[in-house]
Amino acid sequence: MLGLAEGLARPLGMIFVGYDQGLLELTLRGFRIYSFSFLFAGIAIFGSSFFTALGNGLVSALIAFLRTLVFQAAAVLIFPLIWQIDGIWWSIVAAELMAAAVTALFLAGKRAKYHY
Repeated sequence: MLGLAEGLARPLGMIFVGYDQGLLELTLRGFRIYSFSFLFAGIAIFGSSFFTALGNGLVSALIAFLRTLVFQAAAVLIFPLIWQIDGIWWSIVAAELMAAAVTALFLAGKRAKYHY
């Protein structure tokens, strides 16, 4: 996904905002930053699904809740104060990275219980 997002940023940007060069450049910069979130998103999605399959809905819900609400909302509110417009794009990357870290902690912590 990262490779596709990086490679298709300009063609897709041209479709939607090709009429304004400044907006196109802003869109390309934002999309190229945001695309790094794809590297980490799958980890939290996998972890949430994994714990659902194991019948541990609490851990599954906690991962999903932290990923989609807590980490993203907090990062979107804080990062732009530090990095202006780029902070909006980096906030999603950071939120996915934090969710991946929480997922890794749960996977490591529950290893003995589920014997995987």
